[in-house]
Amino acid sequence: MRTMAFDAEHFEYQNPPEADHLWVETILFPIVIPEANLYTLIYTNVRPSLGVMWNQVMVCGSLTDTRAELLHYNENPHLPAPASFTRIESPIGLSIEAVDAPRKFRIDYVADDGTEIHVDWVNLMDPFDIHDPQHSPQAGAAPDIHADLESGAHKSVGHGDATGRATGTMIIRGREYVVDSIERMDRSWGPRDPMKAGKPNHIVSATFGEDLAFHMICPWNPEAVNPDAFQLSHGYVMDDGEVYGLTDELEMTSTHLGMVCTGIDMTVTDVRGKKFRLQATPNVGAPWIAAPTAMVHNALMRWTCEGRDGYGVVMSTRHLSELNRNFGRFQADTRGLVSV
Repeated sequence: MRTMAFDAEHFEYQNPPEADHLWVETILFPIVIPEANLYTLIYTNVRPSLGVMWNQVMVCGSLTDTRAELLHYNENPHLPAPASFTRIESPIGLSIEAVDAPRKFRIDYVADDGTEIHVDWVNLMDPFDIHDPQHSPQAGAAPDIHADLESGAHKSVGHGDATGRATGTMIIRGREYVVDSIERMDRSWGPRDPMKAGKPNHIVSATFGEDLAFHMICPWNPEAVNPDAFQLSHGYVMDDGEVYGLTDELEMTSTHLGMVCTGIDMTVTDVRGKKFRLQATPNVGAPWIAAPTAMVHNALMRWTCEGRDGYGVVMSTRHLSELNRNFGRFQADTRGLVSV
């Protein structure tokens, strides 16, 4: 794969002069310690035309369907936007610096309950641009992951994913942990109506080492039955230092208990025609409200592929309008296991 044009300048604000209150700039980092069963999500969302920033930091150490059981949670959607997106300083104690974008970042976080995160994030690849046909075979044809845009209408939006290594330390509930793990970060921007965000999908990462890592965006029709519920819109495999886009050829089933993804079995095919079968079971995870209508369950899964064991985060997303349509009820309705 050629070196892409998704470079350092794309980690600065991308909003054009005509951008309105719907324009967002986001960056997301998952910090995982699989051997300690810990998963941390750091998310920044800025609406530059409004001058506001939304920060979220969550630390999960169990498999749960409630945020009440998180080890740490800090969120504020009404913070001042930073002057530069490459140097984010938040009043909640979070700082994210693009030390040498698009490859190197520094993340520091100190909360008032004693939680601390201090890591260097180094991408093992250049960002994978889902809108570049040199990267994703489905670029320009698959529906946009974030907004209700027509296929091919991607001039004002951007989304890049990159698998990277995080090294450093975390302090959780008075315990200090060494961080040395591989996960997938993303950077995105564009107009995004918060009431339309959260299309049903599985955003999947699976890591088996620096020589083998995957990332997949899989649109999901929750009203369809397996194996017809999923598609693959964009994704890649990082195989022995080279990155190959994934085609839309997908075999995938997923099981759920409520909102919790309890298992995945998927076979993907890259542009070389090479197939990989991946299977996952949940380890730790918890709900995440990524937008007012995005009902997400994030889980650090245990993965297997061709006899190798791995790990990776799965973001299983439902849209609130779809849930309301299917499950909204009056008191007199007798749907479900409990009737009142």
